[in-house]
Amino acid sequence: MKRLLKRCWAVLMSLALLLSCCASAEEAPLALNEAAMFDYMVDEFEGIAQIPRGSGNTNAISDYLFAWGEEHGFAAMQDEVGNVRWDVEATPGYEDVPLIVLQAHMDMVVVSDDGRDMTQSPIAVVVDEENNVITSDGHTSLGSDDGMGLVSIMYLVTTDEYAHGPLRVIITINEEGGEPSGVGNMDHSWVTDAKYLINIDSEDYATCTVAACGFMSYQFNVPLTSEAVDEGKIAYTIDLNGTKGGHSGVDIDKNRANSIKAVNYCLAWAKYNGIDVQIASFTGGTGSTAIPALASATVVFSPEYEEQFKAEMDQTIALFAEQYDRTEAGYSFTYAPAELPESALTADCSATVIDLVASLEEGVNTISQRYEGITETSFNLGTLDVAAGEESTTISLSMRCSTRWPVMLANMQFVAIGNAFGVEVTSWGEDPFNPENINVGWEEREGDTIALLYKQAFDSYTGDECVITAVHGGLECADFASWSEELEIISVGPTIENPHSVSEYVEIDTVTKTCGAVATLINSIANGVTVAE
Repeated sequence: MKRLLKRCWAVLMSLALLLSCCASAEEAPLALNEAAMFDYMVDEFEGIAQIPRGSGNTNAISDYLFAWGEEHGFAAMQDEVGNVRWDVEATPGYEDVPLIVLQAHMDMVVVSDDGRDMTQSPIAVVVDEENNVITSDGHTSLGSDDGMGLVSIMYLVTTDEYAHGPLRVIITINEEGGEPSGVGNMDHSWVTDAKYLINIDSEDYATCTVAACGFMSYQFNVPLTSEAVDEGKIAYTIDLNGTKGGHSGVDIDKNRANSIKAVNYCLAWAKYNGIDVQIASFTGGTGSTAIPALASATVVFSPEYEEQFKAEMDQTIALFAEQYDRTEAGYSFTYAPAELPESALTADCSATVIDLVASLEEGVNTISQRYEGITETSFNLGTLDVAAGEESTTISLSMRCSTRWPVMLANMQFVAIGNAFGVEVTSWGEDPFNPENINVGWEEREGDTIALLYKQAFDSYTGDECVITAVHGGLECADFASWSEELEIISVGPTIENPHSVSEYVEIDTVTKTCGAVATLINSIANGVTVAE
């Protein structure tokens, strides 16, 4: 019976392809088997999840994907840094259709709240069809960014349910950070002979992204001075963990707490009120592209201020709860006596660190005037690691940006802050503070048709309405666009909530619908469908 059903399904698909060949300026919706699509994607995603693939730890996943391509009969390549490419032959009869690149990245931001070694640990995938979500076990990030892009591409290049011209798959390493850069070391010819590039790395269903922000990073290089701790002093540790954190681009406007800034406020408030706190250690965050969901500081001070310190802490924790009563839940914000450390930063050095962190902006900076509801520029203090006994520390602040003027202001602002504190401020690249060298990312190109074709395909296939927009996140599309003025690029994807955090989840139905819309787009291009008037 199953074989008969499969044969019937194959006949129906053949008829669908035959009808689609007759299209000219009208969309021909595909009748894809979304149940089979979903099962296939889950199987592949669970396989990928068994391979640790944090940024900078991509050798194993790169080898896996290269072998996967070879096993499926594609012309597979793996470059020196680990980027993977598959060349997929066209459906017979469609060999002359322009080349389309399908692109995703293989690495993920790894976050855990239980101390496990994420360079060795697999991700526990939980498929909850009743609630329409795929999650992790709740203690690690899921890796749906960009695991969903990977498995969507795997489906698209193995199914025979739609017609396509020649396809090329490009899967990059270290998109989320780390060295070496995948796209930065890629042979440009991998994309420059293509007509279209579809990046499957966006995180909002029913959107087609045609622009994305650039990225700046500022390093404040702070010398540290330590001294032995007076035995007459006392120590307290302040801990904040379990906040939502999330993606420093797409989640920056959601009133998420920055744990580093919150803990630093405790130190700054104590200092402001006359307590000479000395930092023994101050750490927080997991990566520059993630809103920090944890931070901890151990400080020492004179016991005469203990009751004052406790009262200030109680006040701060209560005000924090009031601010985040609608966006944060399940976090722990505590303070407690600690064992007296042997050394701490001097009072003056501690004051420099505290005041410097307090002076650095975080969160939304400006709102786009072109794309409704999209953040234009923002700041994120993603990681901090200060320890007594060390000679120096580097405090890094990232800025996402899609226009030059706010970056020019930030450049001079942070140089001025560095001058005021007597610390060196640097950034990436040659002459990074020169306005001509500002990276504003991927900008929309007038006259390209692929976004309109995708919207047409999406609306027809899903019955929902697609919005053409920009995203406040970094996408490799910016690099690809800079290599070719002829290449037409879009970025699409399912709904992924809380990426880069232990609360990450993906909405199941948006994965299959988005993948079906991409298949419809590729089928439309293969059959010469044009943008309807």
